[in-house]
Amino acid sequence: MRFEFKGLSSFEEDAACDYMGDANIPSVIREFDNINSAISYVNAHQGFMTTDDNTFAFVVRNIKQVNN
Repeated sequence: MRFEFKGLSSFEEDAACDYMGDANIPSVIREFDNINSAISYVNAHQGFMTTDDNTFAFVVRNIKQVNN
């Protein structure tokens, strides 16, 4: 299953665009067997996720299953 990890909560994302213009919201998509495996991965990394190129890390605020 594919999961999207985002750095902002949905309510923060909506508010950020009001005062920051188009905010650059950090997110990555990764594959895990299930949501519990995804949560365990984030927990094992002290709540952080890195981008695919390993140049940026962010605190994960939301995990959502995606179909694509």
